[in-house]
Amino acid sequence: MKKLTFLFALLSVLLSACHQKETEIEELVYHYDFQDFELWTLIDKHSTMPADLFPDVDSEILRRMMPSGEAESSINAFLIHKNDKYVLFDAGLGRESGGLMLGELTGLQIAPEDIDMICLTHCHRDHIGGLMDHDTAVFPKAELWVSVPELEAFKEDEMVRKIQAAYGPRIHTFMFGDTIAGFVETFDAAGHTPGHTVYKVDELYIIGDLIHAWGLQIHYPECCAIYDKDPEQAVKTRKYFYKILENPDVYAAGMHLPGSGMMQAFGIQY
Repeated sequence: MKKLTFLFALLSVLLSACHQKETEIEELVYHYDFQDFELWTLIDKHSTMPADLFPDVDSEILRRMMPSGEAESSINAFLIHKNDKYVLFDAGLGRESGGLMLGELTGLQIAPEDIDMICLTHCHRDHIGGLMDHDTAVFPKAELWVSVPELEAFKEDEMVRKIQAAYGPRIHTFMFGDTIAGFVETFDAAGHTPGHTVYKVDELYIIGDLIHAWGLQIHYPECCAIYDKDPEQAVKTRKYFYKILENPDVYAAGMHLPGSGMMQAFGIQY
């Protein structure tokens, strides 16, 4: 707690020295101007994570860290504009399931055909549902990227099969450590799913589902939600990236982080 208090005290200094949040549109879209790229948080849906999603966590910890019985959360996608390319990281739920991302893109005057690349952190429905409108590809020109182990793990999934049929040769795979389009680095973040991926663009890490309940897991990385397929590996992965994200010069964008979905110096939300 002292560390977090100190970090919050440094917020104004860090933001003035680094990057500024520029706009907030209806509390659903946040815009950030980095040195070499632009970033938008697209909040697909506000949500919460109930305590019963953490059945193996000590009940006293849950009472202390989630006193209301739930943690504020969100379903986010992130859009980057760099090197004249629009790169989308995950695609949210989709309109059929109440996802708002497409409407937010429209508000930014960005059409689905403007999206050049989509990088998937993993293949759970709240991350890939927005790729499809029934049986039709929502993004008619985008090249779709997913890790080799993730596509293999989800090859029998009904939604993944629909996506493969709709996007066809525009689906590409990578091995961890590969760089996409010359500027999107890929990192092994397995545990949540077999091919769960953390991406890095310059000083920004897109951390996918590394964190489900920020208020709990920021203090207790050993706590896993039931969504983590391999809890032991998920904990190792979380702790590994927590060390990286302590660096005040890097930023984290999380698909279930509340508010703007962004953290700096691993603890400051803005």
